Amino acid sequence: MSADAIATRALQRLTTLGALRQVDAEFATLLQSRLAAAPAVALAGALAMRAVALGHSGFALAQANALLAELDADVALPATEDWSCALHASDCVAAHAVVRPFDGLRAHHERDGAESTPLVFEHGRIALQRYARYEHDLATRLLQRAAAPTSSLDMMWLSSRLNTLFGVPLMVSPEPVEGSNHDAQARAADTALCSALTLITGGPGTGKTTTVARILVLLHESALRDGLPPPRIALAAPTGRAAARMGEAIDTTLAHDVAAGHVDVQVAAAVTRDAQTLHRLLGWQAGRVTFRHDATHPLPFDVVVVDEASMVDLPLMSKLVAAVPPDAKLILIGDPDQLPAVEAGDVLGALCDVATPGAAFGTQRVHLTRGYRQAGSSALPALATAIQAGDGAAVVALLAAGDDSLHWHEGPVAALAQTLRGFALPAYQRIEQASDPAAALRGARAMRVLCALRNGPFGAQAWNAWFAEQLGARMPFFHGRLLMITTNSYRHGLFNGDVGVVWHDADGEAAVWFDTGDGLRAWSPTQLPAHDSAFATTVHKSQGSEFDHVAVVLPDADARVLGRELLYTALTRARQGVLLWSSQAVLLRALARTTRRDSGLAARLSSQ
Repeated sequence: MSADAIATRALQRLTTLGALRQVDAEFATLLQSRLAAAPAVALAGALAMRAVALGHSGFALAQANALLAELDADVALPATEDWSCALHASDCVAAHAVVRPFDGLRAHHERDGAESTPLVFEHGRIALQRYARYEHDLATRLLQRAAAPTSSLDMMWLSSRLNTLFGVPLMVSPEPVEGSNHDAQARAADTALCSALTLITGGPGTGKTTTVARILVLLHESALRDGLPPPRIALAAPTGRAAARMGEAIDTTLAHDVAAGHVDVQVAAAVTRDAQTLHRLLGWQAGRVTFRHDATHPLPFDVVVVDEASMVDLPLMSKLVAAVPPDAKLILIGDPDQLPAVEAGDVLGALCDVATPGAAFGTQRVHLTRGYRQAGSSALPALATAIQAGDGAAVVALLAAGDDSLHWHEGPVAALAQTLRGFALPAYQRIEQASDPAAALRGARAMRVLCALRNGPFGAQAWNAWFAEQLGARMPFFHGRLLMITTNSYRHGLFNGDVGVVWHDADGEAAVWFDTGDGLRAWSPTQLPAHDSAFATTVHKSQGSEFDHVAVVLPDADARVLGRELLYTALTRARQGVLLWSSQAVLLRALARTTRRDSGLAARLSSQ
């Protein structure tokens, strides 16, 4: 049977099974009706579009069955060689990503009119033209940054300051000293001061933001020594909550260093603490996919620092890097073991994959290893390490050991309700009993229930309803209700991930209070953008946050969303203690599964 005949059957079968969405099937029809694409090409296009919805930037033709496995679709596909021939022969498939003229980069393609080709087949991967372009542009600009000449600094001065701030001089060891993270932090600072691109990675509480705060101090001090204006610095993160935490952490570090006599008070005062969302930084425009700032209208900053880089998807990272001036410094901070971005691409993962000794990014990445967030518990860091390694036996042994910071239970929904009544409900009752909204918001950081799923008996929606009932809710905006904003609203100054509390005044009037970059502010419930209750949230929504205690709730049966990264992300939100609700069988299946993102970015970074 020919490749086209097999593809026709596959398209019909995938549509009948519901594995293809309506938009995917319509794209396949469009390719055939308007561009005269063969069925094999239409099938590749439909699957490429479906892959983006699953978080991939495309898919490798030889591994197309892995994509079908994600869709739970057992369908025969054309042979890889025949399928490749059909793609190479098609006029609507380009051999390379087409570079837009305004990018200022030379286009590389083999046929005239490639700008009209909606698909790209390159290095054995099929992708939508837009996503191939994002990867190409991002890889090109990152490699240019990696190859940029290093800045010239007074090495004697820098060595002295690194010794004061981090406890080690400039000549640090190539690897972190056992039990100490300060030399890795000093290397990160040295890299950031001398390079156009710096990648600082590490688990929660390893001192990433502390290091960044001191980098900013050094940048200010270096400018003062050279008689230059202070550097224009932008701090940003994917969500409002992550941005706020970044600013808070920098402020805490600077206050500590001033008190210790390590940083001049005037220098510390000049360092910005104002962090914002990436969308606000780039200049979000209603109804448009482009931002005000791009390669032709770059950002007006000398240094751009981005926290929680693991949450930044491929399109957004491509637009960000394009908007950072070529002579500005870009510092990316993140944890590669956390869940990748919800949307397509795993940019941080790709960067870490190629940041090996001798490679293009070999000197740009510094990995911090020692954790401080959970320093009061030996069991929590050990558990995080075992989860990272996928060591099921070690995870089970640690959970079963009965450490005060780790509690492991399983059972039906009724048993979970009884457990949460003792573990989580008292913390939420203290929120409604707080003296004022500020105290209530501080109290909200003590506890959070993190669910793997949004829906179902073990999902966040069901447990938000349960907590509302337990708290005696008689109206939607009841006193003490925790809310999370679920979309960015620039008109309100509220952003996806921001958490607020409903507070009734003495007259019984309800307002929703948020701790914003401009201080504590209140909105009328009717003014709020899209939101949801936040006593329980999905693990994805918890990224960029931390709490004293978390309850991690897994479903009673395996689900595709369960994986090693989800467990690690959930666990590392806790500073002091974790309650895990899961059967051993579900836990072990989750540990055996890693989040797979099919991406061509690493290959582009290695080959260009």
